[in-house]
Amino acid sequence: MGNKQFLDNIYNDVKALGLVRNQCDFSLMCGRTAMWFSAIKSRRLHMTADAALTLSHNIRTRAKGMVDATVYGSALRLSERLVDDAQAQIGQRLEQI
Repeated sequence: MGNKQFLDNIYNDVKALGLVRNQCDFSLMCGRTAMWFSAIKSRRLHMTADAALTLSHNIRTRAKGMVDATVYGSALRLSERLVDDAQAQIGQRLEQI
């Protein structure tokens, strides 16, 4: 999956779960400044492993308070997807060393 498409899909999924209202909320949930998502999208960069892990942690933290089992399950799957992406990025970096 392309970097931009991956990032857009993650944002859309987080927004659909009702965890964020806009791009600023998403940036903050990733542990970044409010304008981070906009900047990274415009530069066509990939979400860093650190941002993915921070977002994954924040999704899991918020998922604990979810009552709807379907939404809860979707949140956990999204969190796992972010961890998988972060692990892949870290693995690629280790191969380059």
